Amino acid sequence: MERLLEYFTPEKYVLDIEVNKERKYLGGTVTITGEALADTVKFHAVELEVEYVELNGQKATHKYENGVLSVFKAPLGPVTIKVDYHSQLNENMQGAYLSTYEHQGKTEVIVATQFESHYAREAFPCIDEPAAKAIFELSLTTPDNGDTVLANTPVAEVKAPKADSSQGMNTTVFAPTPRMSTYLLAWVIGPLQGKTIKNQHGVEITTYCSLAQDPDSVDFANEIAARSLEFYDDNFGLPYPLEKLDQVALPDFEAGAMENWGLVTYRESMSLAGQTATVDTYKSVALTVAHELSHQWFGDLVTMEWWDDLWLNESFASIMEYYAVDHIHPEYHIFEDFFTGDCLGALIRDAYTDVQSVHQEVHSPEEIATLFDGAIVYSKGAHLMLMLIRLMGWDAFCAGCRDYFEKHQYANTKGDDLWAALDSHAEFSVGNLMHAFIDQPGYPVIEDGHQRRFLLDSAQMPDASWPLPQVTEDMSGHYIINLTDAEFQQRLADFDTLGLEEKLRLLIDRSLLARTDLVSSASLLPLIDKFQHEDSAAVWELVAVLIGQLKVFLDPDSEEEHQFKQHIDQLITPKLTEIGLTTHKNDTENTLRLRAILLGLNFYSENRERLAQLAKLYSSNHASLDPEIRDDILAAHLYLHPEAIDEYLRAYAQSADPEIRRGLRIAGTLSKDPEVLHKMLQLLGENTIVKPQDHIFLFLRLFRNTKSRTATWNWMTGNWDIILKSAGWQTIDRYPRYTANIIRTTEEYQQWQSFFTPRLNEPGLKRAIEIGDKEIAARLQLINSDRAEVIKALES
Repeated sequence: MERLLEYFTPEKYVLDIEVNKERKYLGGTVTITGEALADTVKFHAVELEVEYVELNGQKATHKYENGVLSVFKAPLGPVTIKVDYHSQLNENMQGAYLSTYEHQGKTEVIVATQFESHYAREAFPCIDEPAAKAIFELSLTTPDNGDTVLANTPVAEVKAPKADSSQGMNTTVFAPTPRMSTYLLAWVIGPLQGKTIKNQHGVEITTYCSLAQDPDSVDFANEIAARSLEFYDDNFGLPYPLEKLDQVALPDFEAGAMENWGLVTYRESMSLAGQTATVDTYKSVALTVAHELSHQWFGDLVTMEWWDDLWLNESFASIMEYYAVDHIHPEYHIFEDFFTGDCLGALIRDAYTDVQSVHQEVHSPEEIATLFDGAIVYSKGAHLMLMLIRLMGWDAFCAGCRDYFEKHQYANTKGDDLWAALDSHAEFSVGNLMHAFIDQPGYPVIEDGHQRRFLLDSAQMPDASWPLPQVTEDMSGHYIINLTDAEFQQRLADFDTLGLEEKLRLLIDRSLLARTDLVSSASLLPLIDKFQHEDSAAVWELVAVLIGQLKVFLDPDSEEEHQFKQHIDQLITPKLTEIGLTTHKNDTENTLRLRAILLGLNFYSENRERLAQLAKLYSSNHASLDPEIRDDILAAHLYLHPEAIDEYLRAYAQSADPEIRRGLRIAGTLSKDPEVLHKMLQLLGENTIVKPQDHIFLFLRLFRNTKSRTATWNWMTGNWDIILKSAGWQTIDRYPRYTANIIRTTEEYQQWQSFFTPRLNEPGLKRAIEIGDKEIAARLQLINSDRAEVIKALES
């Protein structure tokens, strides 16, 4: 991939841009000053109409092709290049795009940007590479219609239109940005409402949402932002360097959130927490906000030099979010979610032979998007950072980070720069430890002190060696431990005396080992029975994982599945009876989470008496339902009254509340009724009803349902061109990746291969297809080898 920074080093962009959402128009002038390193300088400029180019005040000879603007005859040294251009605002949630919502019978439109990873080039000519840091002076000319106009920095001036210019246009001039990468530039223009607070360190924080949302739903994001900035200020040494922080909840947003410096953008469901929000929603919003704000230092202030070091941003932020939220809301016990979610997900994903490493080379723009593999770059990287922090100690780790930020602020780095900063505060070689885990895929299974690479797709686990300063039985290390059967039984006998992390480690390791020939899958059945009276929601989350592993051996609607459902019903009844189906005033976070897990298992076991009790709580005023069990009430009511689907679909189309929309969507996809599932399938083609960012979740839930799997697959294969056009940069590889996670039969595998194997030459899909293929093959092998023994254990 050609690096345009080799031709020109930018220093400052002066952007005078007109944005007109009614005409879908984007255009204006960009003036770039910097140093020419060759007599031809090049700029990224994708799908832009270049009108005029000037070099040092004179008309320039230039060529524009294949998304690159070349300017010829540049003198070496300082130059100024001015480009007049225009383009169209798109609707695909990248570059500068349109986001819409309904309010009081009217369609409202917002213009937003999403420039990570390489989409600034779709909004203005630039060197769109992370190492090409520069200062940005932005002016936005927009219709004078009352829209809120935001960018990275505070507004310096608003200019009314000149007498001889077109009427009704204002120009908003923003203060210069710090030196930063192009992918961090951002603006948002539209009808918004917001609330402003100031944190204890004097930073003004405003969170905005659409006019259709409850204005109080931004309060929690404001609180978390204020306290997160204080936490990072105190621990990172350098205070947040901007005067303000704006956060915007966007109706249409492909990623969960984006860390634009001073103007963080979010998906509504990841940033709003109003009266209908559950504790899980509050936790999710807290983690998302804390994640993005840690990027204001790690990613924005100090940025990776190239995308192969994306983990430098994401692994760090993915562990810092937990430390920050644990500090702000210790009652959340947020690290339990990290252990049962991120850690387990990373260990599963990292157990295939061709999985990417955390540090991964990039050879094309399409490959950049594939780096955003949540289980590896985010979750595995975060687990490795946890291992490092616990080995060093929090204070020593933060001291190393302070050295790192002080030395490299406003610059670009590689991984070795971080290791060098941390090394002087550690009693071991940080670089040796982290290179071993980051530069290669996989991790060890430890047996009697001996290491082998743990693999789910191969019976041959080769000897391998990772440097481990210490091996503990808590959740610190990115490895698993294969205890002897006698050791495992002794741990179970002593289970109540173990620490929580030791309990989780025991079950996570067993879950993984049972996916290989090291441990029998049938041994999971008596194992789950030992936790019938367990109080910990985190332990129950892993019990639910073990139950999910056993489901794969049972044919849908078979007598064996019926027996298993009865078994699960007997398993959950004592604890569910104890805590009750409904929320109580004094419920702890653990109890709320435990009830949610058990009610989910209850829906699988189809205990009609309990489903009827939940259904009696139903009200067509969905906002009035207890938010902690609202999803269960909606699902139970539709299960027993499938004719309610039309009411659900009307409510889904009319509601702006992301919580209620999600609950209605889940209820519909859990149904067993053919007519309900048919109507849910029709939603897949209704882009005006289902937001593009929600499409993948609707699709996957329908594909997971055995009653609608075939029809959902047929819809995908028949509409792949539509999916390619509408799916964003972080979404498209989820289709082969997550369908592979669900497939259970040879026939489904053959269909999957027939469709996806011919697409192996597409860089954005290649890795997901390769890993998906191995995952399916390994699962089918496991089913073939262990099914008879599991059925026998179930019948005994």
